[in-house]
Order: sequence, then structure tokens, then C-alpha cells
Amino acid sequence: MRRQLLSNVKNYEHCASCTLLACLCKQREGTRSLPRTFRRGEGLFRLGDQFDALYVMQVGSAKSFSNTVSGYEQITNFHFPGDLMGLEGFDKMVHVHSVRFLEHSSVCRISINDFNRALIDSDTGRHFLLSRMSHLIVDEQQLLLSLTKHDAKQRLVKFLLDLSKKHNQSTSPSQVFRLSMTRIDIANYLGMAIETISRLLSKMHAQGVIKVNKRQITLCDVDDLRAYLLASE
Repeated sequence: MRRQLLSNVKNYEHCASCTLLACLCKQREGTRSLPRTFRRGEGLFRLGDQFDALYVMQVGSAKSFSNTVSGYEQITNFHFPGDLMGLEGFDKMVHVHSVRFLEHSSVCRISINDFNRALIDSDTGRHFLLSRMSHLIVDEQQLLLSLTKHDAKQRLVKFLLDLSKKHNQSTSPSQVFRLSMTRIDIANYLGMAIETISRLLSKMHAQGVIKVNKRQITLCDVDDLRAYLLASE
């Protein structure tokens, strides 16, 4: 698996999909290092760690989470290829949540010094940062709206549609994708019970709306799922 990951990231072949990383590569030609690889369950940084870099997900996926005083783990986000991680550290120069990988993954590290140079020297880099920050804010607002307005099934439908779009990295959802997170993680993120998640997935599978094969999800009718979600707006 490690050899496969290194092959995937050789020569930064997928930097074209990451504007900020592409800008840095142009500035540091000949001094680049390979992305760092992680195994499932390993952490990238922890809540309270000093903030000294940003990270771009290249391969794989991860989850962000915080811990309550009682030790309860609350998932705040999921990360996929192309996502920028660690932006929250700019506030107090420490990370306010932890990041743990959901599968074998690789990330590129961007030091704060390199990041600042990219912002100074590149209009494209600045635009990319503002775009990603805006995207994160919109995602958080949409999640909050979904938690307060939608019922359990609507929240799950929206999550699956959003996930399919992220897997395809375009405006057209990928109808078949694999869940890298557990159903417990999904329930945690959506503020639902694990039993509710399992019941809804089984019910939608029986209705032919989706197909569930262990962690593989097939969206059988994307338009129908979108229509169902829009009907609740």
C-alpha cells in the first residue's frame, strides 16, 4: 500500500488540482519532498498542538474531531483529496481540533513561511486561500442548517449527495463510492444514533433509492434524491 501511495504522488502529478500547492511547486522547483504517508488510525496533529503548517490531502481521507471534557469525541469534518487542513490554527496559532486518518493516506505539508511567500508572490495563491476559507464557512453553515431544519433521513440524503460530489471533485456526483468512515462516525457527525443510520440505509436500499454493499454506496437515482431534499426546503 505504501508503495502504491508513493507511486500515486510521484512528481506531484495531482498538483494540478491544488492551486496553492502548484504555486509552491513553481517557487521551490528542485527542492520538493514527497508527500508524507499515513496509515489508517494515525494522527496528523492533535488539539492544542502548535500551528506551524498547513496540509493538503493528496490521497485518502481523514476526520477532524474535538473532545469534550468528559472525553466524548465530536466529529467536525471529513477531509478528502484536494482539501486544505489546518486553517483553524491561524486564530490562536494552535490547533483547535485533532485530525486522524480513516485509511492509508498521503498529505503535503506547507510550512507557514512557504505559505506566506505564496500569498505575497501569487494572486492565484491568495484567491485559492480565500476560496477555501469561504468554502469551509459555507460547509459549516449548511451543516448547522441541516442539523436544525432537516429530519434524520434528509440529513443522511444530503450527506450522501455531498459525499458523492466530493468523491468526483466536480459538479456531477459520482454514483458509486466507498465510505471510508464508519457508520458510527456518520452518526456522530450528523447528530444521530447509529441505529438510525443503519435503519435508514437499509430502508433506502430496500426502496431501491440506493444500493448498499458493505461500505460501497450506489446512488441509483441522484435526481430523485435531490428532489426529495429540495422538497424539504
